[in-house]
Amino acid sequence: MKILFSALLFAILVTGCSDDGGMTKAESSSSTSDAEVAIPIDYSQGRAMNARLGRGINLGNSWDSKSYPGDVPDDPYNYGYNDYLDGGWSNPIQDEDFQIIKNAGFNSVRIPVRWQHNSNPVTHEVNPDRLAGVVEDVQLAIQAGLAVIVDFHWYQELMNAANNYADNPAANMAVYEAEKAHFLAIWAQVATVLNAFPDSMLVLEILNEPTIKNADVLNDVMLSAYSVIRAAAPGKTIMFESYHAAKFADLGALKLPQDGNIIYSGHYYEPYTFSHEGHGYKCVGDDSYTNSAQTDIASYVSLARRLYPDVNGDHVPLNMGEFGVAAGSRSSCGTDGPSDKYWALWNKKTIAAAEKFDISL
Repeated sequence: MKILFSALLFAILVTGCSDDGGMTKAESSSSTSDAEVAIPIDYSQGRAMNARLGRGINLGNSWDSKSYPGDVPDDPYNYGYNDYLDGGWSNPIQDEDFQIIKNAGFNSVRIPVRWQHNSNPVTHEVNPDRLAGVVEDVQLAIQAGLAVIVDFHWYQELMNAANNYADNPAANMAVYEAEKAHFLAIWAQVATVLNAFPDSMLVLEILNEPTIKNADVLNDVMLSAYSVIRAAAPGKTIMFESYHAAKFADLGALKLPQDGNIIYSGHYYEPYTFSHEGHGYKCVGDDSYTNSAQTDIASYVSLARRLYPDVNGDHVPLNMGEFGVAAGSRSSCGTDGPSDKYWALWNKKTIAAAEKFDISL
């Protein structure tokens, strides 16, 4: 049991799917929202759910795994081919995991899902075995007393279509609209089924780490999905992410709806020179160590309060959906990567900074 828990703890700290996309905080684009009058919203529902999420674990590399090489399969969504479900990367979720996580003191789990994998490109039907498996895991988590975030993870087909459309709308509109329609149809199915679970125990996260580079297109995708999810699951908390792979500092790129039952989620790996040694950054061990989470997160909170204020003087609830030091730093850098001491120190300081500002993680 101790060995399994160690593996799970390692997963939340280092299993991320983020890179910095060549984007630094200083380069983050400003938003037209800055020039608009911010309307205070009563975020009490979102705040309550965010507090319930508390400290969580990412059950990554399971339902978000795939059985094809490259970013996208040769055939649409790999339809008609063997689907290894949550075992595509030999890391399936075990039934007993949820109780172990709860016993270890965690409040929630995040279940990333590659919903388009083996979905029907004509009828838009989600693979029924995939949906049934996720439903079973959500049920097991809730039975263990854990709140659950279910997201739509790694929809690269949509990202590519959206970016091609942004570059040349006339030539790529049809493909983009078709991909968006598939995305929305899948969410309609998933949200309808998952709505059977208690509103107080489930969050629906629209799209993991959007790499859609145009803010208008990003908002088209996010708000269209929001409307579909809200119609199918009227009482569920809905979670948003922004572009540049879910950078907190890009909150201003979003047009969040006037809905008090939402959460904004960012992913945090600053500085990438430390967290991603071996992933495009030099292996220099602890020489690259620094942690600016306290200052960074304070600036994110200030931005949230300015753009999306709460009627009580607070702000839209914030979640740190992923954070950590990439596992690849160990495998790519070996002894030249971050040491256990500074790997743990970075995480400890980041967690403390997030919790100081009531950010779930």
